[in-house]
Amino acid sequence: MYGSSSSSGSYGTSETRGYESSTGNRYEYDLSDPGDQIEYSIDPDAQMRDSSSVNPTRELDRGLGEYGGGIYD
Repeated sequence: MYGSSSSSGSYGTSETRGYESSTGNRYEYDLSDPGDQIEYSIDPDAQMRDSSSVNPTRELDRGLGEYGGGIYD
């Protein structure tokens, strides 16, 4: 579903979108982007993935200042 990530951590096209953190976690949204924040706020599937995720490296992402939403485990 995903190609190579660019050096900025963002990847995808209009059909696929996403964000890859420096720890390798893949998210649907980059919550540092105001547009992604809006999209995430109205996406219950992405919010559900985040609330049910038990991935411990998400805390590392936050500690590094990387905030993704809609994690793909």
